[in-house]
Amino acid sequence: MNKHCKVVVNATEITNEEWLEYRRQGLGGSDASIVVGINEYKSPYALWAEKAGIVESEFKGNKATEWGHNLERVVAEQYARETNSSVVCFPAILASLERTWQQANVDFFIMRHDYNNAYPAGYVTDVEASSLWFSRLPEPEAILEIKTTGIASRGNAKGWHYGQVPESYELQGRHYASVTGITKVVYACLVGGEGLVIREREYNQEQLDYLNRIEEEFWNGVQSQTPPDMTGYDSDFTTLKAQFPTHEPDVVVETDEFGLDLYKEFLQAKAIADEAEAKVKLIKAQLELMIGAAEAVAYDGRTLFTYKATAPGTTIDTKALMADHPELAAKYTKPKPGYRVLRTKEEA
Repeated sequence: MNKHCKVVVNATEITNEEWLEYRRQGLGGSDASIVVGINEYKSPYALWAEKAGIVESEFKGNKATEWGHNLERVVAEQYARETNSSVVCFPAILASLERTWQQANVDFFIMRHDYNNAYPAGYVTDVEASSLWFSRLPEPEAILEIKTTGIASRGNAKGWHYGQVPESYELQGRHYASVTGITKVVYACLVGGEGLVIREREYNQEQLDYLNRIEEEFWNGVQSQTPPDMTGYDSDFTTLKAQFPTHEPDVVVETDEFGLDLYKEFLQAKAIADEAEAKVKLIKAQLELMIGAAEAVAYDGRTLFTYKATAPGTTIDTKALMADHPELAAKYTKPKPGYRVLRTKEEA
């Protein structure tokens, strides 16, 4: 295995901030789906801006990622018991020898045999995540990738049905296979309400080469400060707002027709969207008239739509508060940053 990659650092011996800094210096497995452009939570442009040091990552984790981390060892142990496998825990950041920017944080490997009972079947064995141990580690049979879904959120149980593996995890496993040279990846996912789901994938060289080409093109863009194409995901706009929070008294003068053509395309798309929005409002008004004071409309024994009132609440009359108690209002008033608005000035 050490013919393909090396140990960068033991992940248990660094702080979370240091781990994030190591991650910023390359592409990890969870970045693969973003680079390919199928991750709805982060766009290639947003990831590029973070890797290039232009903006800071705003994601600090959530309950789903927290529970996923907490249950990782538990799920790995359950997998070892159910399959009578020899599993090794190796919490290191690895890097490809050929593409040093390509990293892998592979916590578990499945061993081919128990290696003189050093790695007993049915258990997870901890080994020192160091270069020395890495050089002594026998060739693993597979990478073991642990996942959870539907534990602290609705999750994506459907992505595991009928022998499937969610595409983002497929790409993550393919990335790990490319870094380590271990082409077999076993996914063990704890699915809420279902239990442990196990899937196996064997990635061929064509699949690895495809991902390597896309990732290398992306990383070259990071190094040359050349951004990837926009996707229109929300994270594109979040990143742009962080990158350009306010305006300067300058005017960008276009010297070719690209900017004009893009502006024309925007106006045409906006006109279509405005027309669709007007139609939606018209039909919505007709539906509200149809339902009247009722709470639902049904057809042939099934509910088509509902129209229910929310529970009444309260709000603070800030205008009256500032007029009657200005000092108290000032105590709890904080500055609110402005934001930029795109407004068209004329038809193209």
